[in-house]
Amino acid sequence: MKEKITKIADALSGVSVSTWVVLATILLTVTNAILTAIGHNPIEVSNDQLFQFVSWALMFASIGYGIWKNMSITKSAQTSDEVLKLLKQGLVTVAEVQQYVQQVKEKQNTSADQSIKTIANTKEGQ
Repeated sequence: MKEKITKIADALSGVSVSTWVVLATILLTVTNAILTAIGHNPIEVSNDQLFQFVSWALMFASIGYGIWKNMSITKSAQTSDEVLKLLKQGLVTVAEVQQYVQQVKEKQNTSADQSIKTIANTKEGQ
């Protein structure tokens, strides 16, 4: 008997959380349907309460989904998603990305230095 329980536990250890949630939901809805069919109403809810509950549930679900999926709206966020995708696919390495970022920073610093020199030269000439 102990071996059977161990086998069942091992088999169920790989089941995802989402699968458990779906199974629990199915079990609850079937139980509710059976109880309602035989005249028992386990969930006494008015239409207004049901509407309010569904509205709140959809609102929180959409907020949660938006946060979870990390919606990339700006061009910078979309570009960073593309870089991340390339990293995950192994088409580019972290070192290569860091090297590129360093080159961009150096270019910005050089450009800023040239702007400062231009402003200084302009002020000296006045």
